[in-house]
Amino acid sequence: MRVLLYLIVGIIILSLLRSALEFIGKAFTNASQPGNGDPRRSAGQSAGQPQTLKKDPVCGTFVSAATAMQKSKGGETYYFCSAECRDKF
Repeated sequence: MRVLLYLIVGIIILSLLRSALEFIGKAFTNASQPGNGDPRRSAGQSAGQPQTLKKDPVCGTFVSAATAMQKSKGGETYYFCSAECRDKF
């Protein structure tokens, strides 16, 4: 019973740590990109233009169509959050 409790607590701690590191990583990435006045806007995007999001077919993450990795297959374009997801596809 105690092992199960340690396992659950460990999973929760790892999840929180991963979220915190992801948040910090995104903050540093946005700070180093041009046009960082609004972190929701990419570098070449104007204030009035909405950002197009596409769903990664491997992990389900929504990514910006302007900055996502792309792969065409069967006449259709797929968008990926990373090279790992693209390679898995």
